[in-house]
Amino acid sequence: MAKKASRRLVVDASVARSATLSDNPTSTACREFLQAILEVCHRIVLSPEIYREWERHALQSQTVAELRRTRFLANWMVAMSRRKGGKILRVRVDRDDALRTKINRLGLPDASRQEISDDLHLIEGALVFDRIVISRDDSVCDLLRGVAGSCPEFAKVVWCNPVDVGEEGLEWLRAGARTVKAWQLGSRR
Repeated sequence: MAKKASRRLVVDASVARSATLSDNPTSTACREFLQAILEVCHRIVLSPEIYREWERHALQSQTVAELRRTRFLANWMVAMSRRKGGKILRVRVDRDDALRTKINRLGLPDASRQEISDDLHLIEGALVFDRIVISRDDSVCDLLRGVAGSCPEFAKVVWCNPVDVGEEGLEWLRAGARTVKAWQLGSRR
């Protein structure tokens, strides 16, 4: 049997934070998605900026309740690190100042521009690697889709929300995480 391609995925802290041992549907979807990433041996991209976001929103545990919440994620990260060759890519991803300037010149309302700017590091990481972002942030996804015609640099970036895609997303990962045109930011859906 042919070996499946291992993709380099940018996983947003929104997914990492939601991947708990809880039985609620959001937690279950995110946990199963991360588990499938591990099982298939995909890799995750953790630039310093993405890792800081993970620390701030997903990994901090100052109370017993937070420690329980982060248990799955901490164990998953250890397992990813221990896989042959390490499946966590700790890499530097340069800021794309030209792309940021382009976003700033689109004439977007301040709140929309700020929301895109806050998550642009995900797009920058995806553009350097396999153009795949895993995120629960539908709001920024909608904003990015809306400006993809003016920013063709990220029109082909796949944006996948594990909660929305459910079992289809798990099968997509298991099949090698190939591009799904309908999930690309530039698609008309």
